[in-house]
Amino acid sequence: MSLKISVAIATYNGEKYIEEQLQSILDQTRPVDEVIICDDRSGDGTADLIAEFIREKKLEDRFFFSVNESNLGYASNFVNAMRKTTGDYVLFCDQDDIWVKDRVERMIAVLENHPEAELIGSEFEPFKCSEDAPEPQKWELATFRNDDSLEKLEFNSPNIFIGCQGCTMAMRRSFLKAVDRYWYKGWAHDEFVWKLALCRGSLYFYHRVTMKRRLHSTNVTLHKEHENQKRLKYLKELKKSHERTWKYVLENGNDQEKISLLKRHIKATQMRIDLIENRKLLNFFRLFAYTDCYHKKRSIPVELMMALRP
Repeated sequence: MSLKISVAIATYNGEKYIEEQLQSILDQTRPVDEVIICDDRSGDGTADLIAEFIREKKLEDRFFFSVNESNLGYASNFVNAMRKTTGDYVLFCDQDDIWVKDRVERMIAVLENHPEAELIGSEFEPFKCSEDAPEPQKWELATFRNDDSLEKLEFNSPNIFIGCQGCTMAMRRSFLKAVDRYWYKGWAHDEFVWKLALCRGSLYFYHRVTMKRRLHSTNVTLHKEHENQKRLKYLKELKKSHERTWKYVLENGNDQEKISLLKRHIKATQMRIDLIENRKLLNFFRLFAYTDCYHKKRSIPVELMMALRP
């Protein structure tokens, strides 16, 4: 019996690129059985374009579109779409990318051939479509090798930080059922599944370009947080996600090494918050013992400068 494949898409003011993305899903060498699209009350023509695309292509039996009663925000909207899917496999999809024609075929083959993998991400090819588009992350591109290898990601300090784009991810429904109750409002869907798959030892990365990622001025995840309040918001959300991950480990196996490492990250993140918010300048020196708890080492001097701002 063939397994059902779903796609989850969260849209918001995406009229410029959504049709090209939907067409790339439709053109896949392995068709998907279900596409769930949740629009977060767009103020442009996104909803009309999606509805017309479904009508024109006669996709009412596979593409299911709804508009939220109120604006939920990016994280909740994507989780809303994810939870509405019914497939055995679920692929995440942004509103502005382009899927390589065999993306579904390759991603599902990996999951079918590797039952130990519950969540996988993949490589992508970035392309800029506006002059003010952010640059792709060089550290991320440096890890790509496009050789069809599958890499297991071990539980360690570097991997506690999400290391791939959520739009490249695919997961098993059985995994979602196992972790769903640990999600909290505001927790980004990709970081949520990344951290909990990491805890379960079922997080893998597929070294193959399966999509073209569009870079433009409104990309949600690529803008740097150098303003104090934005950095504090990021750090407080980071700490909260560490704490929920710690709770998951406590309640599912009580692995002391994982617990210890997560407590270390929680402590370091609180020290970073206090450095900026309360100007506890001694924390700058104390944090040199926690350099493994930073995603990027350049954040150390940046956050000191934030603390010194008048």
